[in-house]
Amino acid sequence: MKPVYTLILLAFSTPVLATLPPFTPQSLEAYKETRYQQARHDQMSRLRVNLAVSSNNDWGKINVSNFTLCSTNKCWKVDVNKHVPVVNSSTTRGQLIADVLMPNNTKIKQVFFESTTGRQSIQGKLKFEKALNIDPEYQGQNLYIVLDKLSNGNGFFRYFPVATTALPFNPKIKYYLIDPKFDQQINLSSKTSITFPANFLPHPQLFFIAEHYVGDRFPMLDIYPYISGKGNLKIKLAEVGKGLSTTASHQAIASINYAEILSPNTRVFRARDSTNITGKQSP
Repeated sequence: MKPVYTLILLAFSTPVLATLPPFTPQSLEAYKETRYQQARHDQMSRLRVNLAVSSNNDWGKINVSNFTLCSTNKCWKVDVNKHVPVVNSSTTRGQLIADVLMPNNTKIKQVFFESTTGRQSIQGKLKFEKALNIDPEYQGQNLYIVLDKLSNGNGFFRYFPVATTALPFNPKIKYYLIDPKFDQQINLSSKTSITFPANFLPHPQLFFIAEHYVGDRFPMLDIYPYISGKGNLKIKLAEVGKGLSTTASHQAIASINYAEILSPNTRVFRARDSTNITGKQSP
């Protein structure tokens, strides 16, 4: 895969004072599958924008009007105009708020949220230290905007952007948002698990995680992008084909063996990296 620098760090955030975009924004067309091939011909790529609140206990909905994305010489406006569910970053997920077509080779450097009202509203701008490039080599980009909040009193909160992270979009890939505020464990359907310790990275980071079955006793695990952190990831590769199996009449019990790995960085992992093979009886 072409190397991609995906962590876009916060350079400056304005949570309270309303700031207008530097250029009159153009409207972006919503993505439609029937329009996509023509859009590619027209030098457009897909951009999916997600929100996540840097928290483990926020709830309710946030009133989002619209937001504007800007490069050094142009801006584009995205209409949302709805209350969107709060998704806590501790869950490794985000809430999709826009799926639009963006001109290829655009370098997004800022985002502006139009001020809204209500019990949970949003406002503020964020400058990116490193621009997000809409690279035509990929099917699109998956952008996550991480929010924090201020209390306005009487149970009213105003959310504002504090960080962004992105990866090339592929509809067949599962994405996971890691927020350094929390210990986060990801459990795959195969029963393989990955634990990111708090403060492993200095800022929120989006990863994709994929298992590959290459004929070995344990799967090969790919955690991308490849980044060194503080402390160690804890990985438990579950033996291929083990775990719970069911029939119409009963539930079989199987012994699951794990290859345990500690690593200071994300990369491709195989069982030969393990220092310990353990067995566990499934209930």
